[in-house]
Amino acid sequence: MSTSANVNSRDALADLATAISESGCVLVSIQHEFGIWGGNEGENIHAFLDNLTKPFVTVLHTTFGPNVRTQRQAGIVRRLVEQSTKVVVLTEKSKESTEALLGRLEPKVVVIPHGVPDLPYVPPPATWMSVGHDQARPIRMITPGFFREDKGLEVILCALHILRNHGYSVSYCIAGEAQRQFEGQAQYRARIEGMIESLGLSGEVHIEGRYLTVSEQAAAIQSAHLGIFGYQEPTQASSGTVPLVLSLGRPVLCTPFEYAVAKAREGSGVFLASGFDPSSIADSIERLIQSGECATLAKSIFDNTRLWTWTLVGERYSELFSDCLER
Repeated sequence: MSTSANVNSRDALADLATAISESGCVLVSIQHEFGIWGGNEGENIHAFLDNLTKPFVTVLHTTFGPNVRTQRQAGIVRRLVEQSTKVVVLTEKSKESTEALLGRLEPKVVVIPHGVPDLPYVPPPATWMSVGHDQARPIRMITPGFFREDKGLEVILCALHILRNHGYSVSYCIAGEAQRQFEGQAQYRARIEGMIESLGLSGEVHIEGRYLTVSEQAAAIQSAHLGIFGYQEPTQASSGTVPLVLSLGRPVLCTPFEYAVAKAREGSGVFLASGFDPSSIADSIERLIQSGECATLAKSIFDNTRLWTWTLVGERYSELFSDCLER
């Protein structure tokens, strides 16, 4: 059986679905994100679904309500929900959005959180002081994950520029490489590097522009006080890096995108900026610095995320798959 297919070829996806359908496979797990299925709007998935005869469970990484995405993308989500035995979303907010798109309550949609590695707790670095002190220590911030344009890195940089002008010592790490399958991301990194230079932040901002191993990524997060995520799309419904930072005992400061809002509702160490602009982000970071909550919340954030470990999340998927097969 073929184990891969070129997502830009509808014929290749059709052949893959046919091969799976003719195999001994009893249940298919479909991970759905528009950027990974090919076509202008992810529509090549139809070639796969048209030729798949096995039952399947869909994990929706992108969810949205009515009149948010195009009719083509809304149609893809509706088809996936209609044909799936079960549908998994990452938050209760995503379940609400999906049901709003469908125009009905949908019992086959279940919530399973994004998993995280089960790593030991490491206390945060020593606390910081403002640059006016003789032994100034910066507040250390990090944005891990793929180097993508929708993460709002330029907005974060402008916020750090504001903070520095307010007398704070800051240190910021962008840890991750561009996704090579998408055009323009290498050029985006070049623009960010130019912006760092033009804002005079070369001494404060470090780019670790490569794929980090799990242990390397964990060490980078553990050396920080705070994760920061500046997504500019309000309907951003998923994230693997936000729960990763939380699982290592570090709070996160986010623009108010959907996934962050959903996690903030859980009281899991997510702080929301009032808006998507640099001033809102800078104001929120300044309040966190002054409150000292980054250090005091670290262990409780770590403890509260133990239910997200891959082992426990995997058990929930195993139970779900078994339930589907019993039907």
